[in-house]
Amino acid sequence: MTSLQVLICTTLERLPNVRGVLLPPMEGVSYVVSCQGVDEALASPFAREDVELITMKGYGLCRNRNAALRHSKADFLLIADDDERLCPETLKGIPDDFAAHPECDLLQYRTEGTPKAYPPVYVSSVELAMRRRVAEQVRFDERFGAGSPELACGEEEVFLHEARAKGFRLGYVPKTVCRLLDEGSRTRFLEEPKWQRSKGAVVCLCRGRAYAYLKCLREALGWAVREKVNPLPLLRNMLWGIRYVKR
Repeated sequence: MTSLQVLICTTLERLPNVRGVLLPPMEGVSYVVSCQGVDEALASPFAREDVELITMKGYGLCRNRNAALRHSKADFLLIADDDERLCPETLKGIPDDFAAHPECDLLQYRTEGTPKAYPPVYVSSVELAMRRRVAEQVRFDERFGAGSPELACGEEEVFLHEARAKGFRLGYVPKTVCRLLDEGSRTRFLEEPKWQRSKGAVVCLCRGRAYAYLKCLREALGWAVREKVNPLPLLRNMLWGIRYVKR
């Protein structure tokens, strides 16, 4: 019986990359591969009983993650992407880690290939494992994340905020669960208006509108002092994010 499912999100163009994520068959572990950008029926390229391929039309990372959550069946779930390599020992031990932390509904692990210190302030999706009951009650906000029209990031923060609001608890396990092949964008905050909008939107949803206005003002002024940039475009975009999620 499968006790752990790895939920891998990918696109049609990157579907071949998933082969590098899959580990050799392991008792109690299976995979759900959710592939976005598929307009026609697609046969699974994975000739394995422990790998299920599901597809969706259109794009949006959070839409893709939610599709994988809806199709999951195991007691424990781990979020993954197509640009990582899983650590087999940590993967096998996830059910035992939850048994050792019965008070926790979600566990955060470490990733190799990122410059951040642990435990970090911000949690990446691929560091998260959860119990089945979390997946049944919490979804990623599809207004956020890669592929969304206006808000490029912040989906993990909103997801965890909603989980905590439902009474779920997050714990930290100092084990490396995966190695990232692509470190990704460290910060494009000053260059990307969608990142700036996301900042205002996330703070507003997690801390309230009044706090968000003050936080965004301080954020814009802070960047102006540190980087000698005009704070007005930053502030304007962050305020836009507040209005976007509250309209």
